[in-house]
Amino acid sequence: MNRIARFEALAEQLIEGTFARLFAGPIHPLAVATQVARAMEDAQVQAPDGSLLAPTRYRIDLHPQDLVALRERHPSPEEELVRYIEELARQAGLVLPGRPLITLNPIPDLPPHTVRVQAFQEPRTEADESITRQMTDISSPSETPPANCFLIIGGQRHVRLTEPTVNIGRALDNDIIIEHPRVSRHHAQLRRRYGRYVLYDLGSSGGTMVNGYPVQECVLRSGDVISLAGFEVIYGEDPTVSNLPDKNSSATEGHPLPPPET
Repeated sequence: MNRIARFEALAEQLIEGTFARLFAGPIHPLAVATQVARAMEDAQVQAPDGSLLAPTRYRIDLHPQDLVALRERHPSPEEELVRYIEELARQAGLVLPGRPLITLNPIPDLPPHTVRVQAFQEPRTEADESITRQMTDISSPSETPPANCFLIIGGQRHVRLTEPTVNIGRALDNDIIIEHPRVSRHHAQLRRRYGRYVLYDLGSSGGTMVNGYPVQECVLRSGDVISLAGFEVIYGEDPTVSNLPDKNSSATEGHPLPPPET
């Protein structure tokens, strides 16, 4: 039995009791359990000592109506999901570095009665050379945020970044709205962690890339070229930038770039 089949078999064994009752509805509990198991399998990494680490962060996308129905059955479904993930990791022989963090994410574009799960490793403060930049390039907690962080969107618009969390997408409820047909309604998120901005893909249909490499999460450096389903955004940190909004303006207020000098 291959590893994926083994994970799915474990998932089937573990869905009983509260978990089965929690998802007793249009979304079958086995579908949720299998998606979580696959996400855990896909995102596991090998530690320097050879042990396999299970991911600690899980985002579960649901249609808003399904999420409402789920919370009506159980006000805190995250707790039951945490217990399931902990037991699944134990049965699979994986090390869980910390308590799992579950995010239930309503996605209006997702078809009803559909579930989509993504798992991520929590960035660690002790760097592991064998893990990619997506997992390790985090500054120390004491570092202050870089000055004048900004995005250049489509080569036309400067957007200053000051808030700890910035949502990017086509929908009007985003902090940064990008009206482009390939950009998902809720495409990506910037989150400030330990003095750096980290880019997260929010399960977009077209994917997110940084400098030509597909990513689900990535610590950004000045000059990084972000592709949101082919739409380019440049991330920058420039203490000399003088044409950004002042401190009283919106954290995501955009304005056009000045025309190039001739």
